[in-house]
Amino acid sequence: MAPQTIAVIGGLDADLIMIASRIPGPGESLLANEYIEALGGKGANSAIAAYRTCHKRPVQDNDGAVGDLPLADDGIEVKMIGAVGDDGYGAKFVAELNKNGVDTSGIVTVPDTRSSVCFVMVEHPTRENRCLFTLCATATWKKEHFRNAEQLGGGTRPDVVVAQMEITKDVVEAMIETAGRAGIEFCLNAAPATPIGECFYRHLTHLLVNESEAAIMSGREGGEVNEDSWPIIAQEFLNRGVKNVVITLGARGTFYANADGSFHCPAYEVAVKDTTGAGDTFTGAYSSDYLRQKAKGAWDIRSAVIRANKAAAMTIRSVGAQNGIPWSDEIGRFDAPYKLHVSSKLRAASTVICE
Repeated sequence: MAPQTIAVIGGLDADLIMIASRIPGPGESLLANEYIEALGGKGANSAIAAYRTCHKRPVQDNDGAVGDLPLADDGIEVKMIGAVGDDGYGAKFVAELNKNGVDTSGIVTVPDTRSSVCFVMVEHPTRENRCLFTLCATATWKKEHFRNAEQLGGGTRPDVVVAQMEITKDVVEAMIETAGRAGIEFCLNAAPATPIGECFYRHLTHLLVNESEAAIMSGREGGEVNEDSWPIIAQEFLNRGVKNVVITLGARGTFYANADGSFHCPAYEVAVKDTTGAGDTFTGAYSSDYLRQKAKGAWDIRSAVIRANKAAAMTIRSVGAQNGIPWSDEIGRFDAPYKLHVSSKLRAASTVICE
C-alpha cells in the first residue's frame, strides 16, 4: 500500500527561552535562572510529533550516532510546509526535521528575511509559560500559494492537512477551502486563535482548541468556558459542520465530541518542567493516530485522545518544545496515574470512559 501523507502547514520559530522565579510585571526587570535556545514553532513541533508518534525511536550505536530512521509503522509520511529566513536558522530547521524523519522539501527559504522568533518566559514554580512571537518569513505565505491540492502538500496531494493559525487568517481559510473542494481531510489547531468564517467549518474534519481558543473561536469571554459550557461549545462547532471537536484543558485533561457523543478524559499526573509545545504534541499525535486508524477502516476518537494525552504529558517533562516529544514505542510504555482534578459529576464518567 502506498504511504499516506500528513502535510503540516505552519510556523517554524526559533524559541528563546527564559526560566525565572516568576513572570515580571509591567516595567519590571527580573534576573532569569536559565536561558535556553531551541527550535520550535507550532508547525515544526506538530510535524515532529506526527512523525515520532507513529514510529519507534531509532537505534543509536555506542558513539551515540543514530542509524537509519525506521519505516512508518503504518506507512505514514510527514511533510513540513513552511518558510524560513536566510539568517542561519533555516538550515538548523531542515537538519533537525530531517533527523526526525520529516520531509522538508516543502520548506522555502525567503531571501533577505528573518526566520520567525518566539520569546518564551517560563515561571519556574508553576512551569507555566508566556510566549511572544514574530511571523517574519511565515508571513510571506499568500492565498495564491494554496489554490490546489498539490500546493497543500508541497507538490503532492496529501491525505490529511494539519494547520495552525500562525499563518494569517485569510491564508488559512484559503487552505481550508481548497482542501474541502479537493476532498482532503483537514485538522485545524486554532492557535493562536482567530475566528474564521462560518462557511469554512464544514470543511474541517477536526478542530482542536484549548479553553482560551475555544472562547475566541466561539465568541465568548474566557470565563464562560467551563465544564458546563464544554458540551455546548463543542455542539456549536459540530452544528457548523465540524466532524470532530477537541478542547484541551491542561491539567484537567481533554473534552471531545463528535456525532457519537461527547466525553471528558482526565490528564495524567507527571512532573512538569515546561508546558511549551504540549498542544502541538497533542495535535501531531492525534493526527497520526487518526490516519493510522483510517487506514484500518475505523475511527475511535477516544483512543486518539488518550494517546495524544499521553504524548502531551510526556512532552512537558522536558524543557523546550521538541526535546521531550515521545516516539511511538515510548508512548506504549507510558504509565502514569490520572490527575482527577475534575468535578465529582465528571469524575466517575471520566474514569470509565478513558481507562
